[in-house]
Amino acid sequence: MEPFAYHTVVHALEARRGWTEDRRFAVAVHHAIHGHLAYSRYHAAGRQRAREGIGEEGVARLVDDFLETDVNPAISFISGLRHPASALMAYNAYNAAANLGVRTSVTLANPSLRGVGSLAASRAMVADSDDPQPCRTATLSVMGSVLEHVQSEGQRMYRPTSLSRLAEFLGRGHGVAADVSRAIEDDWLAPVADLPRKLGCQKRTMERRLKEVGLTAQSLRQADRMLRATAGLFSGDSATAIALDCGFSDLAHMSRSFRTACGMTPSMLIAIARHDEKLSVSPSRLPYRRPQESLHAEREI
Repeated sequence: MEPFAYHTVVHALEARRGWTEDRRFAVAVHHAIHGHLAYSRYHAAGRQRAREGIGEEGVARLVDDFLETDVNPAISFISGLRHPASALMAYNAYNAAANLGVRTSVTLANPSLRGVGSLAASRAMVADSDDPQPCRTATLSVMGSVLEHVQSEGQRMYRPTSLSRLAEFLGRGHGVAADVSRAIEDDWLAPVADLPRKLGCQKRTMERRLKEVGLTAQSLRQADRMLRATAGLFSGDSATAIALDCGFSDLAHMSRSFRTACGMTPSMLIAIARHDEKLSVSPSRLPYRRPQESLHAEREI
């Protein structure tokens, strides 16, 4: 099985021009469910950028652009932490657990310093290839930006907390994907089959309009479920309770989904969230609410 690379780094290095807002939204939704792309694609993009002579500042700008629309559980979770030590712990845990072509371990080179300049990293090659400089720069830029976000108490980057807010950020707040997302967010345990009625349209019409922007109602439901569960990791509830609250059939279902999305299990992330709580006094910045009891009977298995 070919190793992976983190999707935001790949897209940042490729820096595709001409992407529409709908395309950016669809990519974010898909990567909320699966956060990785083939390592060979990441490596090819890094080699191309190296030939073009892109510098560190250029790579960092590209990474920051994609991070603002990244709703994968790994980035959402780390961004929701409150202490830099916890963020570093989570980042290193991700690198150790996911099937990555290059595993990066990051420490603070000087704890008295703040920001990207204080990071020290070591990279272990798993894939049988070289390690282009733009790849190294982009990987550290992700951690540097997220760490600065944590240090700024959530002020450095825009961080969407729902799919509808992401759509609004991209200027697509009145598009079909945003309408379906809001309907899901209003009643996230209701069956997908209920969506056309809530939106006042035919099922085929909804499916066709979503297909035009590269999405399905089920992918929006899955991505919403992952965002909701990621916020729930900070709630203090058990992993089983979070799984049922968010519409997973059981804990094993949620664990498989997190493994697919970011290579880590909910139990690993809950342990980091509890560590973070001990280091901090402020509450998590990620929203989480339990469903109304009347909705449990309609949970889709």
